[in-house]
Amino acid sequence: MNPSTAPAPPTTLPVLMADDAVRTTLCQILGQAGYTVLEAEDGDMALEQLERHRVAVLVLDIRMPKRDGIAVLDALNDPPVVLLVSAFSVDKETWDRIGPKVHRYMRKPVAPRYLLDCIAEALAGQASSGDR
Repeated sequence: MNPSTAPAPPTTLPVLMADDAVRTTLCQILGQAGYTVLEAEDGDMALEQLERHRVAVLVLDIRMPKRDGIAVLDALNDPPVVLLVSAFSVDKETWDRIGPKVHRYMRKPVAPRYLLDCIAEALAGQASSGDR
């Protein structure tokens, strides 16, 4: 099944795509799959979007301008479901601090089907636990 024929997402809340490099492409994939998508090209914009909107899932790049994904996570007390994406590794000390806030870590490049599957899994977990 390609992203354009994926079943409708089980949420009315948007997905926030916070990434400076492949944001446009990933947003198109999510939009074709039926998700409402908000965008942020840097960490400051991601925090602004999270202040203004309730989101179902935050897809967050680690390395971004202004404020990186790690700093975004550090600033969030009660984050939505976070899917962390990066071509870079996270050191153990940092992971120990942010790991509890991260639902899944994905290495770039992320295959579109895998991204959609991870979002669907995260949403299914929310629905079964009654969160958000």
